[in-house]
Amino acid sequence: MQYASTTSIHAVDSTRSPWTRPETLWLASWLLLCLPWLIGTKVIPYDAVQQFFPAVSFSAEQLRHLQAPWWNPYLFGGYPQVADPQMMTLQPTMVLPMMLAPASLHLFTVVVLLHVLIGGLGALRLARSFGLSAPAQWLFAMVLMFGGVAASRLQHTPMIVSYSLLPWLWLGLSRVRRQGRARDVLLAGTAGGLCALQLTQVTYFIILASALYAMGAVLLAPGNRLRLASQLAAVALIAAVACAPQWLSTLAWLGDTNRDGMTLETALRGAMHWQGLATLLSGNLFSQGRGVSWSFGDISTDYLYFGSVPLALWLAWGGGVMRRQPGATRLALAVLLFTTLVALGGATPLFAWLFSWLPGLDLFRRPSDALFLGVPAAAWLGAQSLQSALQDRTLCPHRVSLGLAVVLMFVASWLAMSHGHLEAFAWLVASGGIGIAAVQLLRRHPAPVRWLIALVMFDMLLFNVGARFNTSGARPPVMTADRNGATQRAYALLAAERGAGLPERAIIFGIGVLTNGAAVHAIPLANGYNPLLSSDYQQMVGMPTEPVAAFQQKATTPWAADMDAPVYDLLGVRWLLSPEPFAGSDDQGSDVQLALRGSVLPRTLNPQRVRRHSERLPPAAEFNQTDFSQVVWLPGGQHAECPEHEAGRLRLLSQAYKPGSIVLEVEAEQPAWLVINEVTARGWQARLNGGVSLPLLRANGLFHAVCVPAGRHSVELGYSPLQLWRDGLWQRFAADAVH
Repeated sequence: MQYASTTSIHAVDSTRSPWTRPETLWLASWLLLCLPWLIGTKVIPYDAVQQFFPAVSFSAEQLRHLQAPWWNPYLFGGYPQVADPQMMTLQPTMVLPMMLAPASLHLFTVVVLLHVLIGGLGALRLARSFGLSAPAQWLFAMVLMFGGVAASRLQHTPMIVSYSLLPWLWLGLSRVRRQGRARDVLLAGTAGGLCALQLTQVTYFIILASALYAMGAVLLAPGNRLRLASQLAAVALIAAVACAPQWLSTLAWLGDTNRDGMTLETALRGAMHWQGLATLLSGNLFSQGRGVSWSFGDISTDYLYFGSVPLALWLAWGGGVMRRQPGATRLALAVLLFTTLVALGGATPLFAWLFSWLPGLDLFRRPSDALFLGVPAAAWLGAQSLQSALQDRTLCPHRVSLGLAVVLMFVASWLAMSHGHLEAFAWLVASGGIGIAAVQLLRRHPAPVRWLIALVMFDMLLFNVGARFNTSGARPPVMTADRNGATQRAYALLAAERGAGLPERAIIFGIGVLTNGAAVHAIPLANGYNPLLSSDYQQMVGMPTEPVAAFQQKATTPWAADMDAPVYDLLGVRWLLSPEPFAGSDDQGSDVQLALRGSVLPRTLNPQRVRRHSERLPPAAEFNQTDFSQVVWLPGGQHAECPEHEAGRLRLLSQAYKPGSIVLEVEAEQPAWLVINEVTARGWQARLNGGVSLPLLRANGLFHAVCVPAGRHSVELGYSPLQLWRDGLWQRFAADAVH
């Protein structure tokens, strides 16, 4: 619905300047809010630094050397990074800019923030299509890109990348519905495909919302429904083609991981706590942004603070918005309510009901991720309220919302007093004061817009962008720096050991920058940080999916009862490092404890006998007593032409190793077993002399094995997404058909 002409609205602020152009104002706002990160004094903290930066850095570095980034050998003994839906291996908007300087954390931070900038530009275009004036367009973009979880979860890079594409997807779908031009179809399809390249729960909810939007558009279309349906189908096709490689890779590997479906109880652990509803009133109610947090849940996920200004505008003029656009307003309120109820998880029956029948919801672990879709609804309500206030300064409150705000105020007061945190009242007063000032400006000031902008910027700096969940990331230690710190000392020890050929590995606990960050500098680890992990690897080795502080905190398994277990010999674990002393460690100075494992096995083995196991993994007790130089464990259903007793011997003549590629020159007098002590997975394939395909077997639970014919040969192992699709998708679809 179009409002009154923008000329009458701009007349409210009689002094015209370049700042009345929303694109200019948005760019200036983005620069000011993001300045500490743009100039490099801050970095986006937590997961952005520890998990996502190393992954994107690896992909960019591989591409710079004209090598494929499908297989990352530096984490968890090696894993198929292309199949990980969060690592952005195929996301061009992240990987291509990072090719300029793959190891630069500053560049990574800037690239993430550029996504926010581009998302805001899309939001301005979208707001213009709503008929909003320049100030309302700007407020819509500000709340959409810096409100609520859009600001508090900046660390979750793949979610932010997908979310930043949402305004362009929304704009494209809206234009397809209204105009139906080919370029609109292309815009929506491209934005949707790039958005879906990160298969996070935020993407999942965006896809569901887009599907509902498309169905509603077709059902309510006044004209040719078939034409609109075909155009929307074309959008879906373009998006599907763009994201298909990532989806196919993920689905093909998912059955071999620890995340192929989870229980309702597990998913509910990521729900928002009901007390978090009170953050709608103030961003620092629980001191989660500044001070010592007493928040009931995660400081970044349990966050509803869209800003005092949009909330106050809605409370003061929401009634007018409801009268002018009742249908759209009810829809926005319904979206806000629905996403909040989903985010609350077990506090209401809604999420459990959705979980019981909605396909794919059991793959994700945080109901609170639904809050991302509540932000656009809040942005729309706030912007429309500003539009209404600029047209008519007479208060027209939304009484139901006003009543709910009063209830929330009582709840917040009760929580503060019952837990002895009276400082919460100061933050409530601060937020309330900003909101009241905004209302008074719009009611009484002859030129309120510039002052309103200042209030919004101050509010965002105080509670959203400038809060702990974004500013605690002061630049982490540079591991290559010449100074005596734990990070630098550990890096220096490991960097000196890097060499050509099949690598030996380290396990590092308690030195956060090196957990995953070692991959930026090609230091292979047997541990890492990733919630998605091979189930075989987790079951045998017991590596934690999240960083731990000391070796004493690592879980044991029947195959890895201690750090002397044979499975570590097979993995090539030579170095153990931690700031805390542990069994067998020596002090290396600079708070680094080091233990050298002397029992590491050669990276290739030539056993002469085969033992079979009927279960997925070899029996632990017998496995731990095995002489792996003489014996290899193979699954019962895997066979090759080599004899299982008194197989031939071979000599390793040379080896060449790159991520995702192993080339071994060998010579055998008769058919011989060759075990390569690198972690295997679906997608690996073996060839003889560059042509003949060799059966690639799973040896000793986790590793590669091939049967080499007599003679001199080149054995080539390579990782291929196409092979991953052939192996994994066939088994997945066959299993689904059985069920």
